[in-house]
Amino acid sequence: MNSESGPGKYSSLLSAASKPNHWRGPARHSSLFIRYCLLTAAIVIALLVPNALADELTLKDGHKISGTIVGFENGMFRLQTDYGFELVRKDKVVSIKMTEVKEKEVSPKADANKKSEPTSTERSGANASATAEPSTPISIPPTPPITKPTPPPPPPVSHLVEEPLPAHIEQHEDGTNYINDTFRFSMFKPPGWKMFEELPRGKVSAIVALGSEDEQTLLFVDRQVWSGEPNLKDDAVENNLRQIYEDYKKLSEADTQVDGRPAIRRSFTGIMDGAEWHGTVVRVAQGSTVFGIIEMTSAEGYQFQEAVFNKIVKSFHFISTNSGGPVTGAHKSITN
Repeated sequence: MNSESGPGKYSSLLSAASKPNHWRGPARHSSLFIRYCLLTAAIVIALLVPNALADELTLKDGHKISGTIVGFENGMFRLQTDYGFELVRKDKVVSIKMTEVKEKEVSPKADANKKSEPTSTERSGANASATAEPSTPISIPPTPPITKPTPPPPPPVSHLVEEPLPAHIEQHEDGTNYINDTFRFSMFKPPGWKMFEELPRGKVSAIVALGSEDEQTLLFVDRQVWSGEPNLKDDAVENNLRQIYEDYKKLSEADTQVDGRPAIRRSFTGIMDGAEWHGTVVRVAQGSTVFGIIEMTSAEGYQFQEAVFNKIVKSFHFISTNSGGPVTGAHKSITN
């Protein structure tokens, strides 16, 4: 025992230390196996959580490589870095350090190139579009040009018609009423007034003439026949009166009514045979015929006779053809 504790002991230790490594036996193989298991575990962990951890490999020469271990092949680590992929031999690695990484900031270019995931609404719309039947194009006929309807032609201009009076005019009196059977109208006949058998012709075409006994007041009824709508304001009669009277002057004109129909009333003055006369003309239409009631009186009795004329105009009435039989009275026939 003592002999072994001497120099022989140290020589045996030196001899064991000086032997090659492969002579160290099972202890060396156990150490290599443990290192291999650790590296394999590190690789597995790196592959399982590549997005959550950043790997840092420290090489034997002190250089460090940061990235993500994505594989192990042919004895080399496959590492994804910011510059691309690198292969690192296992025997050059001293240690592997894994740390959590923060979410990388995505550059605008990468965000633009990244394909966005469609939303549920977009997917449902796409599915509906895919399953919908293809629409058939609708043929729209061309719109025909709009043509304005042709306006109706303007009505023909109404004008006076030369229609002669009938050869015989039937008329009669019934008390204070004058009745014209030919033209179917009646009016008040003042007491003491007479009917003139000879009607005035020429300037005024009368169908009846009445007057006072002293012949200071004269009343007659004339007519105008129109081709269309009659014109109550026609100046044909007034132009004839201008030729009868000297210094003819129209004093007034106003709208009125006769027998419930629109009428025109005019008053005038003039000189005839050196004496001043006053006159009034009332014109009313029946169909296309205009009847004129014309009264002329001397200036001395104008105010009184104007009241009588107003009563005559107020009583003027058109007799309906459906009124029945003829009115009784003394009938007279005037021959033109």
